[in-house]
Amino acid sequence: MNKNVAISWSIEFGPIIAFFVALHFLGSTDRGFIVATALFTILTAVALVASYIYESRIALFPLIAGLSVIIFGVITLIFNNPLIFILKDTFYNGFFAILLLGGVAMKMPMLKILFKALFDMKDTGWMILSYRWGIMFLILTIGNEISWRLFGQEVWVQYKFWSTIVTAIFGFYQLTLSKKYRHESATPLGLRKNMYHEKETII
Repeated sequence: MNKNVAISWSIEFGPIIAFFVALHFLGSTDRGFIVATALFTILTAVALVASYIYESRIALFPLIAGLSVIIFGVITLIFNNPLIFILKDTFYNGFFAILLLGGVAMKMPMLKILFKALFDMKDTGWMILSYRWGIMFLILTIGNEISWRLFGQEVWVQYKFWSTIVTAIFGFYQLTLSKKYRHESATPLGLRKNMYHEKETII
């Protein structure tokens, strides 16, 4: 696996795995949730710093994802209110659903801005990818609201666990799309060979 993809997915999924492990042992009570959120927030910050030290830069999308966890995590800890962290997914997924689907409506594949340093695809591929992820983020937004509003915190934890697995599988599946619409200069999976050529997408 390309090391940049591995770093991106490690930042995205590494801390949340620790979050679920902590909830497993501590339970999904308010106290257990707060402790697990603190661990999630700290590990996310560590993952971002480690990525920057290792690569001397951080890809834009993992940076946005990481900062959302840190900001909402800190606010959750300050107010000692698990609901704040639960709502993070509604705002985060909702934002990207609007951004991506709005971009598709205007013939602007917004994922190209976020990931063109990672993938080397034709515009058709970027448009399809933006549409797919836009729909996925919309489903996640609706699912997040239904799970906590109708069933409560404990059921939300289960929903979050399974939605994370589904999202990971969905993300892996999109490599078939990048492979299909890759430029000749890309790797067989549609990844960019010179990962740092597009410097505007990373810091």
